[in-house]
Amino acid sequence: VSSLSPQGLKKLKFRKRLSIEQLKIPRYFAVFLNQNQSKALSDKNVRLALSHATDRAALLKNILDNDGTLVNSPMIGGILDINSNIKSYDYDPGLAKKILEETGWSAVDADGIRGKGNEKLTLKLTTSTWPELIAVANALKEQWRAVGIQVTVETPPISQLQQMIRDRNYQMLLFGEILNIDPDPFSLWHSSQKRDPGLNLALYDNGTADKLLEDARQTLNPLERAKQYDDFQKLVVEDNPAIFLYSPYYLYGLTSGINGFT
Repeated sequence: VSSLSPQGLKKLKFRKRLSIEQLKIPRYFAVFLNQNQSKALSDKNVRLALSHATDRAALLKNILDNDGTLVNSPMIGGILDINSNIKSYDYDPGLAKKILEETGWSAVDADGIRGKGNEKLTLKLTTSTWPELIAVANALKEQWRAVGIQVTVETPPISQLQQMIRDRNYQMLLFGEILNIDPDPFSLWHSSQKRDPGLNLALYDNGTADKLLEDARQTLNPLERAKQYDDFQKLVVEDNPAIFLYSPYYLYGLTSGINGFT
């Protein structure tokens, strides 16, 4: 079974011999913010402004053809019985501008780019050469440009991107992560996993979150474990080390000769 891009799916929808099925798997895409590579990103107010300047619903509609769901945390709803009513950073460009202005990013140059002293609010967004992610990256660039943040998008070849990820040599990384059906986000978010071969792409470091992840690994009671993961996701969302975007459906075509799908 081959996974289809949104563009490929649209083509298949016009072929009468195919029906389209969808299945949600535990994966999500996010922009991981490397505070070690950018002084601006180490300012929580800048991260907060980026979050409020991100129109995730527009990304889902215009690029994924609404074939997915929005996500607000590293724990995807519907996998474990944990609270899905988690805090979200709603799209509000006016609030994003206000946050930047009130925290010193008030000087605007002739191109509309904000600055503080001699520092311009310029960032670099790295992603893969996959067309969907390039489209998302360019859309984010325009959304953030509207509040005075200048973003350069880079799409290195896969071998170079893999090395950059291993070295954590990026400011912002648009990338996806996959959870198991019985999710254990330890390798994705524990501070011990900040360096390769760990997969903590945001280099997130919170002692309380670490303890929750460690305890959850040793907890057999599913209700208690779900509570630990709920507390963990609340910490991550509050610290805002990444901008969570969406969880795409797994889309594939079926020939008319395969029956039994509803």
